[in-house]
This record gives sequence, structure tokens and C-alpha cells, in this order.
Amino acid sequence: MIGLIPNFYAVFSAINHLHSRTQDQASPHQATGIDQCPATRDIQSKPYTDPDLPAPYGKGYQYTATTNDKAWTGQTAATKDDYLDPEYALKAEEFSERNGKVYCDYGGKRLIKNGEVADPYLRLSTIK
Repeated sequence: MIGLIPNFYAVFSAINHLHSRTQDQASPHQATGIDQCPATRDIQSKPYTDPDLPAPYGKGYQYTATTNDKAWTGQTAATKDDYLDPEYALKAEEFSERNGKVYCDYGGKRLIKNGEVADPYLRLSTIK
């Protein structure tokens, strides 16, 4: 009976390997998950002030991008930092869908300048 255990392991390993190869060979034209997020080089930013928030909380940046025929938008608040600056090394970290909207969450390098900590986080969203 003990001799069968390695054989079961070999069969399950082979099945798992075939499954992962099938996923790797998926069509490159079908973007799934994080592949749908705009590349940071495709995102534009401009200073933004939210009139509904008191200073300095309303000051931040408005971010926009258009990729794959989708318009993406997002904002940061209470910061004077533009997270698209190369020093932040911003990159897509998570993709999600909820209630007919698609979200891409970006993070980057944590910086400390003059005792102030900047943890870059940006969420872009679009309608599905």
C-alpha cells in the first residue's frame, strides 16, 4: 500500500503541471487581471483641489489614463506628492471588479523626506 503513495503524487503533480501550462498558453490578446491595469507610463497627473474638503486635506492629484478603449480615473488627497515621480517606482499591485466597476490599485516605494513619510497608493477605476 505504501508503494502507491508516490504514484498518486506523480499523477497529481503531472495534472497540476498540465493545468499550469494550459493557463500559461492562454491567448495573449485576452487581458486578465492585473494585465488590464494601465501601465504607469500611460497615466497622466495634474494637481487637484477638492472643494468639499478643508485644506490641506483637499489638495492632491487627479490621475487619468486611457487604455484598451477604457477611461480610467483616480485621485489622491492630503498630499503634495505626485506618485508618478520616478522616485516612487509606482506599479500596479492588484486588480478587482465590483458592482460593475473595475479597479486597479497601485503602490510604490515608501519615502521619508524631512521626517514626513510618503506611502504611495493610487486607485484607478473605470466602468466595466
